[in-house]
Amino acid sequence: MKNITLALVALLSFSFLMANEITPPSQGKAVVYIARTGSMGILINFSYFDKDKFIGKFSGHGYIRYECEPGEHVFWAKSENRDYVTADLEAGKIYFIEAVPKMGGIKARVILKPVNPVQDTKIMKIIESQVSKLDPESFTDDYLKTENEKWKDDIQKGLEHYQELVSKQEKIDRLSKDMFYVKPAAAGSDAKQ
Repeated sequence: MKNITLALVALLSFSFLMANEITPPSQGKAVVYIARTGSMGILINFSYFDKDKFIGKFSGHGYIRYECEPGEHVFWAKSENRDYVTADLEAGKIYFIEAVPKMGGIKARVILKPVNPVQDTKIMKIIESQVSKLDPESFTDDYLKTENEKWKDDIQKGLEHYQELVSKQEKIDRLSKDMFYVKPAAAGSDAKQ
């Protein structure tokens, strides 16, 4: 019994040490975490895009860690509807978008919300907890290539819809450069991202 207890303690300690954390992007890149925290429509896949590029899909709680070039982006998601967030990203910075499920007519709708880590502390705690407990959704290059080809017509329609919203001057939420995440300093440390 003592050996089983020691083995369990060792395993839990190792699991704790291996916990995920929010990590900065590679040199010269920006990183965006797209996190789904709500439980409505948990079985419904939301598909995510960076302008004309499919970047992943998943259902339920989870997140995508997406490294990209700094500068202007149009992130969008598709479920029963489409929703958009424009972004101006700075190299070396970490940003967050929350994918919020809402009641739809046939299946869940998706609403994308830019997260300001300084102001949106409640949602940041949820996202930080999610990241620490779950691995990011990951996709092979072959899968992304196949999905981009499969989504080609929907991507075109999504971009046309975005342009219609812009031409009608509809409000589209924006993730600005100053909405980046600063990693909390470790106890006894002054280190920041």
